[in-house]
Amino acid sequence: MARPSALALLALATLASLAAFLGVPLAPWLAAFGGATFPVALIALGAAQRGRLGPLCLPLALLWLLLAGGLAAVLTLPAGGPDVAGLPLATALMIFVLVPVPLLGLGLLYALSFGRLGVREEDLDRMRRLRRSGGACQGDK
Repeated sequence: MARPSALALLALATLASLAAFLGVPLAPWLAAFGGATFPVALIALGAAQRGRLGPLCLPLALLWLLLAGGLAAVLTLPAGGPDVAGLPLATALMIFVLVPVPLLGLGLLYALSFGRLGVREEDLDRMRRLRRSGGACQGDK
């Protein structure tokens, strides 16, 4: 069930981003929704195994909350907010929170869960059998 949900979220994020690009009312909020939803939906689509996300639901929900909350905070700050280390607060949030925290958090989560959620021996055996039998991609030779 995770793949259809992720595809639906990708479609919504794409439509929201397109609407924001075209300048419809609430364009900044639509862009924020698209910007928070698109990467989470892509990760969910790639991480779904046997149609489920399993233990990755909570980290992906937290990632979406971080991105959506951060982008909403950036939009609500008047004139970019007060200066922090010589930068407007909105810019500092994007540079020091919205980029490194998800990048480091997801990298750490991936490294810690690779043994349980990464490529398993049975997956490798299945790929080896497909390769020996010619597989589904015989035209690639």
